[in-house]
Amino acid sequence: MTLEELQKLADKISANCVVYVNGDHVNLKHVEHEIGNVEKGGVGIMYGNNDNKPTATVSDNNIKKAIEELQEAKDEQGKYIMHDKDQWYAVFRVLNQFCGYPAKPKDFEMTMKNIGTDTLRLPCNYENFRKVALNQLPKNVSLWKQFINKADQYSLKQINVATKLMELLNLE
Repeated sequence: MTLEELQKLADKISANCVVYVNGDHVNLKHVEHEIGNVEKGGVGIMYGNNDNKPTATVSDNNIKKAIEELQEAKDEQGKYIMHDKDQWYAVFRVLNQFCGYPAKPKDFEMTMKNIGTDTLRLPCNYENFRKVALNQLPKNVSLWKQFINKADQYSLKQINVATKLMELLNLE
């Protein structure tokens, strides 16, 4: 795809976005006023100038730092809040909804690798969370907190991760 074709694509979706070209992969990420950080030698190009904006503009470096802190955070009993690989689903939902990260699990995984989360204690792998089915929770992650007292254990561990990540990113 040429840069001109990428610009036409960005114009079609009517949003501010950055096109990341890194090797054979092209990612489109919504941004507000800045290109942000392009990792590992990729190229970032900002197109579009519309009122359709993500809820928050958070740099990739700040997101990586928050995920690192999340994976080291412990609860009152001294246990890791993020202790299962399937809890990447909560990270996926938060970053998709609030920061415009990819909606497809495989694309999200590639974005996480591009910002350097593949060396963490629990690296992102879409196979671990793509089939997560949370029947008790709505798709809108900002509503999850209201289910904290009535959620089953499986849903509760997702709520705890989402809540902590939103706190770390100041998205509450």
